[in-house]
Amino acid sequence: MSYLENLIMLMDNVGDKEIIVVCDFDGTITTKDSDVTMNSMAKIAGYDSEFSKARTELYNKYRQYLTPSDNEEERYKMLEKWWQQQMELFKKQNFPPESYTDAIKKLKITLRDGMPELLSYCEKNDIPVFIVSAGLGNLIIPILAFSGNLSMNMRVLSNFVRYDGDKAVSYTPVVTPMNKRAHLSLELGAFDSFHALVFGDNDADLDIFPDDMCTKVRV
Repeated sequence: MSYLENLIMLMDNVGDKEIIVVCDFDGTITTKDSDVTMNSMAKIAGYDSEFSKARTELYNKYRQYLTPSDNEEERYKMLEKWWQQQMELFKKQNFPPESYTDAIKKLKITLRDGMPELLSYCEKNDIPVFIVSAGLGNLIIPILAFSGNLSMNMRVLSNFVRYDGDKAVSYTPVVTPMNKRAHLSLELGAFDSFHALVFGDNDADLDIFPDDMCTKVRV
């Protein structure tokens, strides 16, 4: 069943609740073999650059926290610390704002078959789409725009470097694999007014919405 067919079937069976689409970006909207947005600027800077070496050091220090553990509270805190330190590196590196758009030409980014049709249908039918990603929002927005899939009914909750003119000055509150539901809750308020069609390629993506208020599709 295609992504759009999942949505149309849900629309016929959900009752009076508002339908929303919630999905990850890397590996969900994009294919598994696409470049990952949070890692892509290291590729652009060069793997021998100080920026890339610093990110590799962070990965080696914190990668153990990517998998579930007996102490999920500690894991949550360490992932948040890791993402904050990554965003500090992006701020310090101070990539020019236009470099994210320029980077698309050098990256391997492919949208999954059927995703453009789903996003187009949502736009035409005014169905809200929430893309909640632990990736880099500064890349996600231009990727969607250049592929013709950025629309007014879409909200991207992700990690954004903030600029004052051409200078990187701060970043948004970090989105990690563990805190996606919290970010979506801040955006939506109470979940019980909605029924979400949730797309994701792993459990962290699919657990973003309460089980009894959503339909999950693993991609």
